[in-house]
Amino acid sequence: MSKPLALELDNRTNYLADKGKYETSVNGVFAAGDCRRGQSLVVWAINEGREAAREIDRYLMKSTTLLG
Repeated sequence: MSKPLALELDNRTNYLADKGKYETSVNGVFAAGDCRRGQSLVVWAINEGREAAREIDRYLMKSTTLLG
């Protein structure tokens, strides 16, 4: 059985991760879209997904060529 990650939550019980970085309180775990900001417009979630992908690429590769 796996152990929960115990991610920090904001006051609305969404995963706590700064916009622009998207990394949670657990190193190497990222959150974007509805789980980070709460239910919102799909275009915002898509945009955050793209931005999070760029930050994950930067985290894994130490640099990125992905556009935000």
